[in-house]
Amino acid sequence: MNELNDSILGTKEYWDNIYVKELENYTSCTDDVGEIWFGEITERKITRWIVDHCSKEMNIADIGTGNGHLLLLLYEENFKSLTGIDYSESSVNLAKAICKDKGIKFLCHDMVGTGQLCESFDICIDKGTYDAISLSATSSSDRLKYKLAIKSILKPNGKLIIASVYQPPPVQIASNTSLLLNLF
Repeated sequence: MNELNDSILGTKEYWDNIYVKELENYTSCTDDVGEIWFGEITERKITRWIVDHCSKEMNIADIGTGNGHLLLLLYEENFKSLTGIDYSESSVNLAKAICKDKGIKFLCHDMVGTGQLCESFDICIDKGTYDAISLSATSSSDRLKYKLAIKSILKPNGKLIIASVYQPPPVQIASNTSLLLNLF
């Protein structure tokens, strides 16, 4: 991937502020779940692929979950083991409010931070998280850390579904973890 210019979109502060505002909006109007990154069409394509190719019992993680909307779609398709992961505590709070009483788990965790998750997943979904990392001031090292973190939480035959505005095609699926380091 070519180096991108640093952007505010690559900062945790930006995302914290966005999700604080979206939580305020949701609290005053529960019909407003906030921004659906990449749009509902992309979310529905990802959901359809998972429905068509995956068991309902698979352990699925949405990395950079935002408002948790994609996990809500999977819940509505009767998937049972769903986890949203985001480094923004305000994002996790918004997702928990939107997905209340659905049994969806949410974790506040920085995938390029120092700690590793102790869980493993059959499917990891990235809808713009890698893009945001690529816009950070430390993108070169953070991209490698992120790839290694994803590789460490994917089960041996796990799949990564990534939606990116920078990596055509817009939605890619890697089914061999050795391919992950070269995928994006």
